[in-house]
Amino acid sequence: MKMNIKHIVMAGAIMLSFTACKEKLSPDSIFDNIPPYDETSYTYEFDKYLYETYVLGYNISFQYKLNDASTDMDYNLVPVRFDKAQEVAHTIKYLFLDVYDKQMGKDFLRQYTPRILNIIGSAAVNASQGTETLGVAEGGIKITLYKMNDFDMYNMEWMNYYIFHTMHHEFSHILHQTKTFPKEYERISAGLYDSQSWQYHSDKEAYSLGFVTPYSMSEAHEDFVEVISSYITDTRETWKDRGFIMAEDHTHIVSVDEEQEGTSIINQKVTMCKEWLLDKYNYELDSIRAEVQRRQEALTYDIVMNDSYGK
Repeated sequence: MKMNIKHIVMAGAIMLSFTACKEKLSPDSIFDNIPPYDETSYTYEFDKYLYETYVLGYNISFQYKLNDASTDMDYNLVPVRFDKAQEVAHTIKYLFLDVYDKQMGKDFLRQYTPRILNIIGSAAVNASQGTETLGVAEGGIKITLYKMNDFDMYNMEWMNYYIFHTMHHEFSHILHQTKTFPKEYERISAGLYDSQSWQYHSDKEAYSLGFVTPYSMSEAHEDFVEVISSYITDTRETWKDRGFIMAEDHTHIVSVDEEQEGTSIINQKVTMCKEWLLDKYNYELDSIRAEVQRRQEALTYDIVMNDSYGK
């Protein structure tokens, strides 16, 4: 699947587009066993870390050096700064890889996670459309993240918006494409999906109709993974800003505003996502969310960069 995430500068909306892919990923490494780093290079220590941690550990190639062959030439792009590349790599390990490693085991990630993470320093601006592409996910194999020179480890809202919502979204697509998608999910909001003009709906309109984001209104599969990604990454404060309160036991949300419609529909979707993930993968959504939220709250530069957070 290919995913383009675009931010409409004038309208303030997020636009995404996907094409489906049903390739079954293998847990076997697709990369050479020859270490791809130069011991004489000033990037040697980091490149060694990436090889030993990402390639050998998770079957993932973390790419931070700008490569024309793997870069969209439609954009005027600059590479990510070396210091930012290191911070991004360690933070993704801390807030994504280590979470699934702890809750699901490393073999789970080796089989299902995208094989390539490509990070770019600058934004991908679509000048003619007045939009900005935040990230691209291709076929469940590769994720490209833009604007990483603005990476801020202490801004959780920024990191979720530009990195982790996309990663959990794409990862969830791989899971539902590998095992049968729950057809009953499609019936919850049947007749409300709008693939052509979802981007013109406000957040509040989406919530009132039982959608967690305007993009989730585009079609059922996107709705499904948007629910999972939002449920995992969004803090209690983020849910409150939407007009909802996450229950203390994290089992459901309640509306702050008595006039806020759609709450019961969102809870129905959350419940169905939880049941499907548990049945198909023994994946406990509440456990993943709890671990992500715990790590978000505990995050410090030293913990992340030293890989010293408790497994």
